[in-house]
Amino acid sequence: METKPKKDVALFIDFENVYIAVREIYGQNPNFEYITEKAKEYGRLIIARAYADWYRYQRVTNALYANGIEPVYVPTYYYGQAPHKATAIKNSVDIHMVIDAMRILYTHENIGIFIFVTGDRDFIPLVNAIRQKGKECVVIGVAEAASSHLAQSADEFLFYHQLADDIRPPKSQADPYEAVPEAVKLARKRGNVPTFGTIKLLLIELLGEFDHTKLKDRNGRPFAKFKDFMKECERRGLIQIASSGTVNEVFLPGEDTSAGAFTEPQERPSKGNNRKKGRKKAEEPPLDQTVDPFDLLVRAIHEARRRNNLCTMATLKVLMKDLHPGFDERNFVDAKGQRFSKFKDLVREAERRGMVQILTTGTVDEVFLPGEDPLKLSRFAKQASADEPAPAPSQ
Repeated sequence: METKPKKDVALFIDFENVYIAVREIYGQNPNFEYITEKAKEYGRLIIARAYADWYRYQRVTNALYANGIEPVYVPTYYYGQAPHKATAIKNSVDIHMVIDAMRILYTHENIGIFIFVTGDRDFIPLVNAIRQKGKECVVIGVAEAASSHLAQSADEFLFYHQLADDIRPPKSQADPYEAVPEAVKLARKRGNVPTFGTIKLLLIELLGEFDHTKLKDRNGRPFAKFKDFMKECERRGLIQIASSGTVNEVFLPGEDTSAGAFTEPQERPSKGNNRKKGRKKAEEPPLDQTVDPFDLLVRAIHEARRRNNLCTMATLKVLMKDLHPGFDERNFVDAKGQRFSKFKDLVREAERRGMVQILTTGTVDEVFLPGEDPLKLSRFAKQASADEPAPAPSQ
């Protein structure tokens, strides 16, 4: 029998995604030997790279080199008014991995299999693009931290614990049918919608391994599709399946399937002659009488300072939504009783009332409290050229 030749393999590791998940879930550092050995089962490992800010994980790089993995440095940028107290923002590991993978896709025709070690659903478009070029995609993720949608988009999905002998959970003897309701409960506990993809992923996690093609229906025929297995569970009264037209959502017996996450409320038919007169103009939402928007703005400034964030318009709007869920500047009116159409208009109204100051540097609007010196506190004003006149607060 002629054996099928193995393909060349490229391996890409989203280091922080895997490192943090393995430490939190299993209480140990990830073993890169497990990953590279699995990658070599698919063929000749040509490229192996791990992406992270290696200044934060300097001790790990030796283990990477020992397993033939090239550490790719991706800097972490910091944002804040005080550099020594600045908070780190998300680095650009994702985009670096995407660019590298796409470059290799078009410059290394010999690479037939791309392996991504991550659980981030942001890589779904990348996986789809690579598969459209006729290449295979394998994803390795960590239980409880892997996106079910990413798992579905790949040609093959593996859990990290399936590679590691020291943390492999014992194979469960539970009935796979009885495990489906448990998977629904577990999905909700983690804040996930129990779709078919999510349930399939959780069954692998709960049972140690799961393959619907090895199970048979009441007529003794193996299930060709996972959907057929789920329909059999529904026939047995273990679950309910509701289709919104775009996705299948799973419910427990007795639950209201019309309250699904993907179910859109049906519009009631209009009464009278509205159809003849045309569509009615959408009514404006009621004014929010539960909070003073200007007092909320001042609170947001104090909260931004507490978090060491710059008080830009965008930052303050986000913080006002944190402090008052559902905040929308259009639900408030100015001194003339007109609704605010832009958040900037609300802030300018607060300035007219003497509650804040606005400093415009030409690139960004910063907001300060009364009595403060914006020119001294503004990070952008300090960066202005010495021979240029400093910007003045707006009047």
